[in-house]
Amino acid sequence: MKPSTPPLPSEEDEALIRDYLLYNLLQSLLKRDIQILKTLSLKMADLYILNLQYMQKGNSDHAWSVQQQMRQRGIRIQNQSLTAEDGVQVLYLCRGYERRLLSDWASLKEAIKEQLVSYLGTDLAAY
Repeated sequence: MKPSTPPLPSEEDEALIRDYLLYNLLQSLLKRDIQILKTLSLKMADLYILNLQYMQKGNSDHAWSVQQQMRQRGIRIQNQSLTAEDGVQVLYLCRGYERRLLSDWASLKEAIKEQLVSYLGTDLAAY
């Protein structure tokens, strides 16, 4: 009997990796902004920090869910590198297949902005 070959990585697998990347970058951004707000002398800094921490918690929950789905699909990130001009490159294994994914900064910035807007429950088109 011939051993079965695992399925090739799909678009859904790649979407999970993009989400993983998005949530990790967003977590870093929120953490940095919280640290900056702590150093400023704003009258309502505590309120702003609390709001960012709320977004951080929601983001962390989403990231955990994505990591669980990646584990179930046999996806493992091997390397992640940031470049100033290109964006972020991710090397990953998906069911034994080695793949590379490149995300440009413009699309990542837009995705982060959309995710932040969804956490805030607002609509950027209104502004």
